[in-house]
Parts: sequence; structure tokens; C-alpha cells
Amino acid sequence: MVVTAQRRIESLQDVPISIAVVSGETVAQPGNINITDLNGLASNVVLQTQGLVANIPMIAIRGMSSSDADPNSEPKISTVVDGVYVPFAAATMLDLFDIERIEILKGPQGALFGKNNLAGTINVITARPTADSGVEVRGTMGSNGLAQFRGKVNSGRFANDMLAVKLAVNVRDYNGYSTNVITGRKLNSEVVQSFRGAIEFNPTADIDSRLVVDLLKEKHTGPAPHVIDNGNPAYQLLPAIVRTDVRKAAIVFDPYANTKSWGLASTTNVKVGKGELTGVIGYRHLSYVTRGDFDGFITPVPGLDVTRDFTGSSKSGELRYLSPIGNKVDYVAGIYYETNAFTQNNTVLLTPTSRTLAVLTQDAESYAGYAILSYHMRDALTLSFGGRYSYDEKKYYIKGSAFVNGMLIAPSSFEGNFSDNWSEFTPRVTAEYRVASEFKAYASYSRGYKAGGYNSRGTVPENVGPYDPETVDAYEIGAKSDLFDRRLRLNAAVFRNDFSDLQASVTKLGALRAEAITTNIAAARTYGLEIDATLRATQDLTLTGGFAYLHARYTDFCADTDGVFTSGAPEPNQCAPAQPVLIGGIPNGSFIVPVDSTTLDLANAPKFNVSLGAEYRVPTEYGTLRLYADGRYASRYNTWGRSNDPAYYRQSATIFNGSIRLDSADSRWSLTLYGRNLTDIKIISGAISAGATPVQQFYQPPREIGIDLAARF
Repeated sequence: MVVTAQRRIESLQDVPISIAVVSGETVAQPGNINITDLNGLASNVVLQTQGLVANIPMIAIRGMSSSDADPNSEPKISTVVDGVYVPFAAATMLDLFDIERIEILKGPQGALFGKNNLAGTINVITARPTADSGVEVRGTMGSNGLAQFRGKVNSGRFANDMLAVKLAVNVRDYNGYSTNVITGRKLNSEVVQSFRGAIEFNPTADIDSRLVVDLLKEKHTGPAPHVIDNGNPAYQLLPAIVRTDVRKAAIVFDPYANTKSWGLASTTNVKVGKGELTGVIGYRHLSYVTRGDFDGFITPVPGLDVTRDFTGSSKSGELRYLSPIGNKVDYVAGIYYETNAFTQNNTVLLTPTSRTLAVLTQDAESYAGYAILSYHMRDALTLSFGGRYSYDEKKYYIKGSAFVNGMLIAPSSFEGNFSDNWSEFTPRVTAEYRVASEFKAYASYSRGYKAGGYNSRGTVPENVGPYDPETVDAYEIGAKSDLFDRRLRLNAAVFRNDFSDLQASVTKLGALRAEAITTNIAAARTYGLEIDATLRATQDLTLTGGFAYLHARYTDFCADTDGVFTSGAPEPNQCAPAQPVLIGGIPNGSFIVPVDSTTLDLANAPKFNVSLGAEYRVPTEYGTLRLYADGRYASRYNTWGRSNDPAYYRQSATIFNGSIRLDSADSRWSLTLYGRNLTDIKIISGAISAGATPVQQFYQPPREIGIDLAARF
């Protein structure tokens, strides 16, 4: 297995970073639809859906996560596809098709991958055109009306081996596994069309160029919230069936998320002397319209009905040089530029008589320069030093309007232009020691950085921002080994992350109601252990396993987190003076009372997670029969992080999956019977509350069974 975690093509075992690699074969297993279907395969990594907004994933690495649908709130974990950074969270719900591998780099990768890399990087490498021509088609049918077609055409090398072309397509229709009892329509359903084309151009032995173009259209109906009783009389007006059946929901309209995205990534490698110069140019465009009912009730109508209409794009360019390896010193150095801009219109129908409108635009620019130098002191010891300097600038415009009974309300209606900039140096220091040819130990220090920003949900000037950057200092010690004649691969790492000026949401009073606002609220520390193993027990039996322990706690968190605004009277555990609530600069008579909130659990940080998998191959006269099964366990954890209410917790659970696959003797076709969540466990992916509304839980799919047929020509 090779990776590009250090911008070079290297063996996974040679890289002094804790990395989970999901191979293209694993990604392509029937039943894997988007990146959340890989949840549980990598230790201390959570891949789930955000819940309230269908096109937003929730990705957590080593106890640090973000799942904010706010386009201003950039992810804490960066996603890179074919070398191009993806800036908007709604574009990171990756559709799994035509993938060579996915590298999950744990810990901040600020030196080589830049900003918004507080906890790690999802590095996606799509499949390259092949040297030989061929066609592959796959059809899948499964539970809940799943019908999927995937196809791929490779031209092979032509034009004196200078060119190769690949076209891939993915079409999916899924009826969903929940029902809206008000409209009678299925929820958690989707219709997807995606396309990817790639061209490789090699005019000489010293030039290697590839252009990848992709397009995605997705229509998602849902999600389906299960509402928890919070004592509000409106809860009793929900149909009785939705209060007991988590696969039923009551919403006065069908929520939806309609997403379109397209982009290109151009990578050119040119040999310069014994080194290599690489240029990467990227462009991404994203548009979506989402509508959701955020209060969880069916009365009043409307009640916190939220529509977001977004259009954004990004452009990026990177130029880097890789020195030749094999000398006493080698290095990688580069420069980077990225700009992105978006416009979003927010319409919030709060009650039958009140609403807010907001027009938002933002232009952002990032510049960076980086270098990592490795000094091979002797055959066994290597020291690496380097870092990245990043500069980020954001220009933000917001026009907010609040209406009651059709009348514009002042001072809650405002217009403003904002701008700010931030810079940071993110160093990295690594020591590697090869104890033996098949055993390597390493230790590292690195720093991660996420830029500051503004709030799109701010309906009064005081809630717009800006908030400041957040940083992390990360320490890791690990070992990688291939033992017993390479039959056992055993890798382990211990780590500690110290987070400062952590960005997270708290509830503040807005124009007409409380609203979730991102600010710098806390410091936190996470530390833990990870062990991953692969055992080739026999020629036909392969076992895989992973174990992770995580301790994640706030070390400083003094804020008002309950969203209740009072007279300012002293409260238990108060940690700072009460602060008057300002609306348009004018006190409204209520107060925010900060309390010690370090007892809150960090979101999406299970203390333990374990995975076990087995594949057994049985030769037959028809071909090879492959039997596969895995179990993925996570201990109980909080999915929200702003309250320790039990309703926000995902209970301890083990998800079992399996498949039976027959590959023909000539590898021309394969037939697979697969199952996911075989024990049909009911478990949430997340839970959320919008202001003072009740907790809404969102459940993972039930047991799903399907059949997949693939043919190659």
C-alpha cells in the first residue's frame, strides 16, 4: 500500500504518521454509498451524518469534530480530492465510486496540507486511467428500493502511449427507510447522478500530467427526526406513532437538500534534474438548496422553517518541488494559493407572524509557503524539520431583516461589511528510527491551525463576529512493523493534542429568538492509544483489527451554554461576571451568565472503539468464493457536545456487516450477496437541538440486504 501523506509516493509503513488507508476494493464493496458508510473502519475516527441538514457530514478524528451547516464555519478536518482542497462542508459528503484509495491522516497536518487541519486530513485519490483498455459495469439492488448502476470505460494507452482516458458514471435511486406520516412520503431517500472523467498525458518520460473532471447531482428527501419530549405541550400533538417508532416522523412538509457540484483537478509532474516539480490547479463549484423544519413540532405552522440557498466556488493553485531521495538530505518545498467566494440567502419562518431574511456573501483568500527538510543522520535515524506559514483574509457582507406581522423590526434589521485577516506558522518536527528492516519507531510534534471567521446565523450585529483562529499542539509516538515474515502488520500510536481558542457554538439572543453562534469558547485536551493489525493467517484467510482508547476533555470552558437569559442573578458554578445582552448596541434588560462548562463531554469522542474483520477465500470450480464479515464497536458518546442530556448520546453498539462474493475464474464477472447492520440494531448517528426546541435524534439505516453483479470486458 502506497500513500502520498508527505507529498511523495511512499510505502504506508515508511511514513511517520498514523494513517488509516481504505483501499479502493474496500470502498467499492456493495452497500458503501458515501463516506459515512466507512464509519468504524479506522480507529478513533467517526464518520456520520450531521442529522438536521442532509448534505452535511460529521467527521471526527481523535475527539475533534465539526458538522456545522453554516458555510462560514469551515471544517476542522480538511478534505482533499486529487490534491485539491474542498472548502465547503456540503461538498465533503463524498460519493464513493471510482476511488483508488482514501487516506485518513490523523493529527494536524498543517505543515503540508495547510489551514483547517486541526484534527486531520481526508485525502482522496480517485482511480487513474489504466494502461489496458476495458469496460466494467456493476448493478446493485437492495433493501429500501436501492437501485444503482456504476460503469467505467478505460481507453488504454494510445497515441504512442502518450494518452489514456477514463470515463466513469454512477447512478443511484434509493427510496429511503423512514416515512413522513403527514405527507405519506418516504424520507432519507435520494436520487444521485455522478460522473468522472480523467485524461493522462505523458508526452515524454519526464512529464506526467493528469486532468480529472467530476460532476455530482443529488436530491435528498429528509431527514426523519425522532423528537424527544421536552415538556412542551406541542409534543403531545404529534401523532402517537411518531413518538414511539423511530422510523416514522411527523413534518408538515418534506425536508430536502438538492445539491449540485462540479470541479476539476489538474496535476502535472516534471522531472527537473533528479528532483521533481509538481503543479496542481483546482476549481470547485457548489450550489444547493435545503429546507428543513427545525423545531420538531407540527404546530404552529410555520415553526422554525429554514431554507438556505447557496452558491459558491473556489480556485486553488500549488507549486512544489521534491528533491531526489537517497542522499543525506532531502526536502519538499512549495507555495500555495486558494480563493473562494459564496453567496447564501437564508429564510427563517419562525412563527406564523415572524420571519427573518439574510443575504450573505464572503470572499476569502489564503496564501502559504511551506518546506520540510529531512536529514538522514545515519542509516537508521532520520530527523525532519519544517513548517508552513499561512495568511488568510476574509471579507464578509450581511444584510439581515426581521419582520413581525409584516413590519420590519429595528434595530434587529441591519446591514454591514466586515473584514479581517489572520496568519500562523505551523511547524512540524519528526524523529524516525528504524530498529530493524521491518520495525520502525517515530516521534513527532506538529501544530494545526484553523482560521477565524464570521457567523451567517447572526441576526444582530453583535452575533456576526469575527471569531479568532483556533490552534492545536499535537504530540505523537508510534511504531510500525511487519512481523513473522510479513504475515503480521502491527502499527501503534499514542498521542496528545492540546487545543487553544477552540471554536464552537453557544446560544445567544438574536433578532427574534435564541440562535447558535460560533465563538472562541474553550481549551481542550485529548489523548489516547491506537493499535491496528492485519494478519495473513493463511494464504486464504486474512484478519484485520483495530483498537482505540480516547480521553477527551475540556480544560477551560467558561460560557453560557444553556441558552437561558436571566436577570443576571448569581448562578451555581458561575465563572465570570454576568454580561448584558445587547441588541443593536442597546441592552435589552437580560443577561448572559457564564458558568463552568468543563463537565460537558466533547462531541463524537467515544472512549473506546474496536473493529474486527475477516476474509476467507475458497477456491471452487466456478472461481473463488470470498466470505467477508466485520464488526464495528463504539462505546457510548455524546453526538452534540453542548449538553450532557442523555438524549444526545449514541449508546454503545456493535454493527455487523458481511458479504459472500463469487469471482469467476477468468475475473470477468463477480456476484455478491451483502448485508449491512445484520442484527438490525436501532442506533442514532446524531442528535441536535435548534435553540430552545426539543432534542431531535436521527437514526442510522436498518438492516439492508442486497445483491451486486459486476462484469468486465
